[in-house]
Amino acid sequence: MTGRCIGGINLLDVANQPAWKQQQTVRYRWCEIWHDPAKNGVFVTGWAYGGYIAPF
Repeated sequence: MTGRCIGGINLLDVANQPAWKQQQTVRYRWCEIWHDPAKNGVFVTGWAYGGYIAPF
């Protein structure tokens, strides 16, 4: 993830909170992500609904 979500949420601001609190914060927001679909080092950006995002 890039750390940005709609509504002015920055994931770095909630990173030190418990996992359940992080999930609750982004659950109903769209967050910007980046990934490497071809696994060749070429990353693309997109948006994912927070309900599908979980901290690890």
